Amino acid sequence: MPAVDPAQLQKAFGSARLEADAIIECQSMCQVFGLAASDLFIRWQTYVINRHGGDAGILPTRERLLEARSMLQQEHDRRASQRQSQTGHTVKLTRNRERTHYDKKSVEGLLQNMVSGSQEPLRTPQSARRVGLLKTNASTVRDRSMASPMSPSVFAEPSPSAIRYSNRTNTGRTEDTLHSELPPQQLPEPRLSLTVHDLAAKSGDTELSSEYESDEDESVSPSAPRAPARRMRYMFEKLGTRTETINRRIERMALDIKSEYEIAALANPTYPHQDAVTAVGRIVNINLDDAAAPISSDTLLLETSRRLGNGRRIPLDVQATPSFSLFPGQIVAVEGKNLKGSEFAVSQFRALPRLPHPAIGDRPDAVEPFDAVVASGPYTLSDNFEYEPLRDLVDHALAAQPSLVLLLGPFVSEAHPMLRDGQSDLMPEEIFSSKISPHLARLREGLLASSAIYLVPSTDELCCPYVSFPQPPLSRELLARVGVPDGVESLSNPAQISVNGVSIAISNIDALFHLVKEEVSRLPVLSDRLPRLAWHLVEQRHFYPLAVPPADCAGILASQDGKLRMLAAPDILITPSQLRQFARMHENVILLNPGHSSKGLFGGTFARLAVRAPKSIDAPSSMLGDSTKIFPAECTSVEIVRI
Repeated sequence: MPAVDPAQLQKAFGSARLEADAIIECQSMCQVFGLAASDLFIRWQTYVINRHGGDAGILPTRERLLEARSMLQQEHDRRASQRQSQTGHTVKLTRNRERTHYDKKSVEGLLQNMVSGSQEPLRTPQSARRVGLLKTNASTVRDRSMASPMSPSVFAEPSPSAIRYSNRTNTGRTEDTLHSELPPQQLPEPRLSLTVHDLAAKSGDTELSSEYESDEDESVSPSAPRAPARRMRYMFEKLGTRTETINRRIERMALDIKSEYEIAALANPTYPHQDAVTAVGRIVNINLDDAAAPISSDTLLLETSRRLGNGRRIPLDVQATPSFSLFPGQIVAVEGKNLKGSEFAVSQFRALPRLPHPAIGDRPDAVEPFDAVVASGPYTLSDNFEYEPLRDLVDHALAAQPSLVLLLGPFVSEAHPMLRDGQSDLMPEEIFSSKISPHLARLREGLLASSAIYLVPSTDELCCPYVSFPQPPLSRELLARVGVPDGVESLSNPAQISVNGVSIAISNIDALFHLVKEEVSRLPVLSDRLPRLAWHLVEQRHFYPLAVPPADCAGILASQDGKLRMLAAPDILITPSQLRQFARMHENVILLNPGHSSKGLFGGTFARLAVRAPKSIDAPSSMLGDSTKIFPAECTSVEIVRI
């Protein structure tokens, strides 16, 4: 593999300047591990998150890169060992990891010994993750003894990471800010009650529940009787449902593009065209048989809808295109020619029309000031279940007294090493009731009655029986079973709400991390890469526009695609990711990644938002001082703080 160009490395690492010795080390890592410059930067971010808790101050020096190289080598050796074991070669088991096979009699004997206290309790199997084992009787959750030898609550001493966490020196440090120049927020006294509307319910869309409605063909008349709601079957989805969903997405965007640009008729890009035409379709990767093959400017196909091109695909030539940012699954409007009928030469990608996004003065609901705390799980360190970051987060919220608290899952993560490796005998609901609910009760009691607290499930959440995306809210029955106090509600995932007239969209799946591996770009309009990934969601009007999710990701329900569509352009988009936290504004939309509350053995970050009254903001001179012509995003400041 040829050496990677130093300019490509510097571009991938952005503002972090690479010294000469660091560039040499980067080139060596790319050659040894077969990485492109962008892939190496992703590995570097993974190293910073795992080893340094996502500290933005860690620079890519040669010494740090050598540590990252060691981590890459360990990962490479582990994968090689896994491949060797899959080929049938003998792999030596580490001590105490041999599996014991039980039958009915031996299990009954073990249970008897557990009651008498003479036998160590059975470990939770790694495969026992979902619905059947999660439904624990309420009395069992309350009364079951927590004095198990494997329970983290009986550790005589705190874990080393807990000691290191308690002695940290970066707590309260501001990692990123947006609109810090705005005047201090002044909330009315006494506090006004927070007004929260579910935009899905307000628009007439069916609220997510345990019984989803099928995503019916929009050609059906609204007056026609609707089919009865059926219980969601996330492992029973027909191939025709997925293709029909893709076809409708293309057609829906094509109608808006045709109206926006006043085009008489959209062209079929698979036919020869000597003159420049406009076509609409979906980007796909030419390497359909190799999911690991990365997308590039030379492997692009445009997939048409059945009406616009019989569903056929045509290769795209983007060599003459000055600017683009593309990924598989993206709906695009292309302008260009197809001279021979075998390839469509793109001259430009037209901007997609935006969803309605009125200024403050043109909205039916008045925009009132409020402040909020936004945090995303996991909320505990990776070697215990003491939930120290959640405790400190609640302490901060009680001191700040925000109007709104948004807590995004996972609360009990399936990726937690102690659960994944069977090192705890506690059920997920027991962990929730004994470790999380007390903090939620303390938060509810300490905040003003006018404040609102919302939980948002995650696809990694063990206490939620719905493992696919989208997810309904956590049921009231489940919340009561794990001891969540009254006054703490749950939203769906994704969720679209209006808070005091401000539209907030929440997507609790790491779409940014999935997109960063699939995007190919050239001089994009939004040069900052991480906010650009979040902007793709707004531009595509979809909470998961990627064509195919990774193998280790939750399934995307094509039959529930209507729940993944954005109903209105948000003022604030919240999309947590394991990538670096950020807060940016683009085209009057705040793009926010608050980060995770804990990152491995280290504390993470959360976000504080403050929405000010429009009258307290000086409108730009171009608006002649009219505060009704500005947008809520211009009145909002964001601060990302280290826990």
